Amino acid sequence: TTILKFDVMRKFACILITLLLSLNISFGQKVGYVNTKTILAQIPEYVSAQQTLEKLNKQYQDYIDGEGGKIQTAYQKYQNDRPRLSEGQKQSRENEIIQMERKLQEKQKEYFGEEGIMARKSQELISPIKARVDMAIEKVAKERGYSILLDISAMQGVVYKDDTFDMSLEVIKNL
Repeated sequence: TTILKFDVMRKFACILITLLLSLNISFGQKVGYVNTKTILAQIPEYVSAQQTLEKLNKQYQDYIDGEGGKIQTAYQKYQNDRPRLSEGQKQSRENEIIQMERKLQEKQKEYFGEEGIMARKSQELISPIKARVDMAIEKVAKERGYSILLDISAMQGVVYKDDTFDMSLEVIKNL
């Protein structure tokens, strides 16, 4: 399904670019593109931030993997000891393993969740750099007279647009 999604996305991108280029010819608007991956790779602070994030990610992932191994070992020991355990001992060991799994899930969320340490650190390190790139893109677009600039690195869409060509209010008025 990933390949199918990629093909659909690529076809959509081609159609979008063709449409925008035809608008460019029809209305004299300048349409361009940037590749933010290439731009970011040229910024030493970004490269350093990425290395910091990768190192931190490895540190947290190693911890998670280690704890997961401890849980697996505890479970295997429980399985081996189970025939000799009383019902109360079985229940106690099962609860210990379940508790270990819950703590591990909480740690995973703390480290890698949407609002986890990694997300916050990424926001702290990367956002100011991306803001600088966005300002530079806007400056270039205005200086060179581009109405629209597309980011081709991930076909994220329009990264700059000239609001004078925004017809949204006209459409709303005609509803």
